[in-house]
Amino acid sequence: MRRTKIVATLGPATDSVKSLSEMIRAGVDVVRLNLSHGPWPVHQKRIRMARQAATEVGVEIGIMLDTRGPEVRLGSLKSPLHLTPGDRIEIGQQGPDSLPNLTVSWGGLFETVKPGESLWIDDGRIVVEVESVEADRMTLIARNGGTVQSHKKLSRPESGWPLDPLTDFDEECLIRGIQEEAIDFVALSFVRTIDDVFWVRRFLEQHDLETFLIAKIENRMGMDNLEEILRVSDGVMVARGDLGVELPEEEVPELQKTIIEAANASGKPVITATQMLESMVEHDRPTRAEVTDVANAIWDGSDAVMLSAETAIGNYPVATVAMMARIAERAEQSSTFRRRREFQRERVADVVSHAAAEIAEELRARAILTPTESGYTARMVSRSRPKTPILALSSHIKSLRQLTVFWGVLGIRMERIEESDDMVKEAIATTIQNGLLDQGDLVVVTAGTPYGTPGTTNLVRVETIAEPILHGQGVGADLAAVTGPIVYLPLVGVPPRHFVAVVEGYRPEWVAMLDNAIAIVSTDLGLSSDLAVFATTRHIPAVVGLQGIGEALPEGHYVTVDPVRGIVYRGRVKV
Repeated sequence: MRRTKIVATLGPATDSVKSLSEMIRAGVDVVRLNLSHGPWPVHQKRIRMARQAATEVGVEIGIMLDTRGPEVRLGSLKSPLHLTPGDRIEIGQQGPDSLPNLTVSWGGLFETVKPGESLWIDDGRIVVEVESVEADRMTLIARNGGTVQSHKKLSRPESGWPLDPLTDFDEECLIRGIQEEAIDFVALSFVRTIDDVFWVRRFLEQHDLETFLIAKIENRMGMDNLEEILRVSDGVMVARGDLGVELPEEEVPELQKTIIEAANASGKPVITATQMLESMVEHDRPTRAEVTDVANAIWDGSDAVMLSAETAIGNYPVATVAMMARIAERAEQSSTFRRRREFQRERVADVVSHAAAEIAEELRARAILTPTESGYTARMVSRSRPKTPILALSSHIKSLRQLTVFWGVLGIRMERIEESDDMVKEAIATTIQNGLLDQGDLVVVTAGTPYGTPGTTNLVRVETIAEPILHGQGVGADLAAVTGPIVYLPLVGVPPRHFVAVVEGYRPEWVAMLDNAIAIVSTDLGLSSDLAVFATTRHIPAVVGLQGIGEALPEGHYVTVDPVRGIVYRGRVKV
């Protein structure tokens, strides 16, 4: 099971249910819609296709809406504008074609920018200096050459734009998407301070909307206020594209590690994004540097890695997702670079969820089961980065979809259960029905009681998925359980190796054969019976006082004998 999650951006290259189904099968956990490109009807159509594709594949995926945020973009151009160093151009507001070379829709630009400032066009591909500013236009001098296209972003790297966190278009899309229960995550672009997150939460509350907020860290102010932003967000994204525009490119590797480390310490999920397999936009294989970049992002502690243009407009969207999945799986196998998350454990839920992860690893459990309504328990366990898979069971589809961005968590639909004992039984039964667990598996169960109350993770149980065949009296309380094939005595011929001897009554001529048994089961009654005494003196695990042995224990079938509990289990069981 791959632990690192994959976020893929939708676009023209993925505009079919068939393509989306193939991408989901290849490894997509969350799809992203970038509101900076396209009207709402286009995004709505893609959301519906993604949901249909997930239904056909038989899984739940998360859907993320990425806002435009406080950005300024150029208007439409009749044809590309080619610049050489020293060229003078003008920017004005939208108007007749006879007006300036370039236009913008935000009039506040001319009150904000001062002569001498540098502005960046198209993520810094073209740098211009402000020569003069008037009430409705400004003159710029090109500092390098290049071609300006329509609707490219205009950046102010030194201090950003004093705009609200959401545009009118963002607000419209959020209301529509969340009301339709289509959106699971909202990625907030250009988050600058804690106030930006509060502003968006206030907007959502005013419209009775609720969703996970992922703060994109992509400017200097966001980095300066990272700890506060993390405290009020549900997660963060390392948006390396704009981060490398707003700040020097050579700082990005260190900033990436800083953001991931801070998110890990706070127990919040972190997505690393931008140009991870960029060459696969045009080619069917990535560069070795890109493969290394993805692996290092995972080793740093990313919960998820994201594809942008690679899947939105690339020639090989499915192959790109499959490649990302293979890189992630291989990176996760490396014990050399794998590291445990460390975070403050002050609440009961923190300690219990961390303990569940450690117990599961110590016992080499098959899985950690987290029955949960809100997804809280699974999120808590995910923070500890256990080697053991986390199976989150919930009756709420929304909770399962929001868990798709959390490292190591697989969401499974389960009927709602009120009582804790029934909850554990139903969780185990559900995972068996889904083919994820089998008889003999040992699992760690952690949950909150009373069930359904978020934040009350306070229960850890170790359960063995096993079918007890017979109950009796155990002999050898200091001995471990053993597994082997049933052999009835007396035996004609050579017994198999590591067999479990079934006897009725003790006979001295069987001593040599009994000495070769790994366990003994018998109908003899009492811990002082001859057979119980023999097993005790020979340090052989045994269970005595069993009835119905002949029907329950066919010769040659494998059983597990537990001398502590006095139970014989069917098959191989970890006790």
